[in-house]
Amino acid sequence: MNKIFAEKLKEYRKELAIKRNEKVGQIRLATELGISKGNIGNLESGKRPPSKTILIKLAEHSGKSLSFWMNGVDEYEAPNTVDLVLDKMIEADLIKDTDLSDEAWEIIKKAVLLEIERKIK
Repeated sequence: MNKIFAEKLKEYRKELAIKRNEKVGQIRLATELGISKGNIGNLESGKRPPSKTILIKLAEHSGKSLSFWMNGVDEYEAPNTVDLVLDKMIEADLIKDTDLSDEAWEIIKKAVLLEIERKIK
C-alpha cells in the first residue's frame, strides 16, 4: 500500500549517507525530522502512511517536492495552500489562538486567493 513511499524514504536515507559520507540511520533521521524512531521504522516498512506533518518535514528536509513524497501514498489527501500556510503560521507563532492579527488575516487571504486561482484554472 505504501511501498513506493517506504522505498523512497529508505533511498533518501541512503542518499543522505552518501552525501554526508557517514551512516544515517533511522534514529538520526527521526531526530533531524523531529519525529520518533518508531515512526521512521513504521514508514519504511509500509506499516503506516505518512501524516501531512511528516510529508511536509520530509519535503523541507530533503528539498524534494511534496509531490515527490506523495507519489505512491494511497491514503493521503494532498494539502492545499491554505493548510500549508496555516501550519507554517502556527509553527512560527503567528497564530496562537482564534484572535488573529490583521497581518495574519492578510497572509491567510493571500493563501485563499492562491487556492481559488489554482482551482479555477
